[in-house]
Amino acid sequence: MSEVEKKERRKRRTKLAIEKDVLAAVSSMIEEVGFKNVTLTGVAQRAQIEPIVFYRRYTNLENLFDLYTSKFDYWLSNITDTMPSGLNDEETFQWIMRNLIFALNKNKGMQQLLIWELSDNNSVTQKTAMNREISNQMLIKVLEEKFKYTGIDINVIASLVISGIYYLILHKDISTFCNVDFSKKNGMERLENAVDSLVSFLFSIIKLQNENLQIAERLRAEGVSESVIAKCIGNM
Repeated sequence: MSEVEKKERRKRRTKLAIEKDVLAAVSSMIEEVGFKNVTLTGVAQRAQIEPIVFYRRYTNLENLFDLYTSKFDYWLSNITDTMPSGLNDEETFQWIMRNLIFALNKNKGMQQLLIWELSDNNSVTQKTAMNREISNQMLIKVLEEKFKYTGIDINVIASLVISGIYYLILHKDISTFCNVDFSKKNGMERLENAVDSLVSFLFSIIKLQNENLQIAERLRAEGVSESVIAKCIGNM
């Protein structure tokens, strides 16, 4: 057997090994240069796959990106799998937001995906954004139920909090933001603490509302009129 034949035999890989090498190559390229600068030729070269073998499997970038993004564990499903038991509603939301900050801050691929979604409207970015929206539904439904009678538009507030976290992490290496350096550990800690405080404030409104309802029930039991109760509760 010639040296060339031996070399080719040593490099022969299974379909699973080829896919693994391709995904590793795509992942590293995306983290380095972003989705827009990835090329099929570059992926094939980095994965060390002969062009004829590569193009037979991956006909265009859209198919390749669709395969790559399908491997993502979207942040909420991944985070909730490791959530400790025994947390109340407020602690649960705080824990999820803190872990979103941590997970996104260390995941360069997910950061690049968010950048790509903002800069390029195509079938893959639409799909990844919608999949993330679907994965968030469980949390949003819980929040909607909790804040249903508070007069707070929790859907929009949750959107502001989550998108704010996205932006500050994507922006952190460009400059400070409101005099906070989010590229530093202290900046991330301040972000986590601020989100904790915001969540506590929101849930304090629910607690106050429940306390007012209990007071109103006690006043009714004492024969106090609804007009007087409304005045009392309104002034608390």
